[in-house]
Amino acid sequence: MIGGLDAATIETLVFASGTVSMLVGVVVVGWLLGDDALDDDAGKFRYLLIVPAFAVVAYAAMTLGFGRLTVGGVEAEVARYLDWFVTTAVMVWYVGYVVDVERRWMLTAAVFDGLFIAGGWVATTTQGTVKWAAFAGACLAFAATMYVLFRVYPRSAGEMTPERERLFLRLRNQSSVIWLVYPVVWLASGAGFGLVSTLGTVMLFTFLDVASKVPYTWVVYEHRGVFGETQLAEYAGGDGDAAAGSGDATTTDRPVASAD
Repeated sequence: MIGGLDAATIETLVFASGTVSMLVGVVVVGWLLGDDALDDDAGKFRYLLIVPAFAVVAYAAMTLGFGRLTVGGVEAEVARYLDWFVTTAVMVWYVGYVVDVERRWMLTAAVFDGLFIAGGWVATTTQGTVKWAAFAGACLAFAATMYVLFRVYPRSAGEMTPERERLFLRLRNQSSVIWLVYPVVWLASGAGFGLVSTLGTVMLFTFLDVASKVPYTWVVYEHRGVFGETQLAEYAGGDGDAAAGSGDATTTDRPVASAD
């Protein structure tokens, strides 16, 4: 017990805090959707809204105790894995969209990401050899996702302004660093080696979820100017005069994984 509260109550409070935190992300994307100076279709903000909105629904469900599965004494939150399956796919897609990566590679990254989440679910809800084979497969899928994000995306990016490239790098690097921690937490959880309690696992995963999703939407908001009319003209190539007056649109280097 902590402060007179039992673990179940604290867990519910953690899920509730996750719900409220994800609502912040919904508000941020709402600001983007309501900004008349921006081209919503060009920024694809309505798709970006899926990330915090789906997470809100998932965390609300977990707060109310829906979708909990217990396997071998280990609790698995169905809503959490559904959240990851949908939202992380959108996130890797949006990273590529920012710099006009070829659609086939955006789809490839989303598929690998989906396999990573699916493998994690199987590893969490099975035992023995199947568990560890699924975890190994999930790690391979994760490595493949990172390869596409760091090696293929930069090569397949279209001609973008430096501002769009900076947004790409911030979104990709920020998300990737946080996602690297997930397999470590899983290994330490009851589904892995049992080094961390169920409550501790819930707290860690909730913190990582909030840290990966809410700042993601805020970063897009901070760089919202890249979707303005001037930037979009450069993105589309503009007319002859615009292209002649903007050296950045034609001479920008491709994003590289070593950038900050």
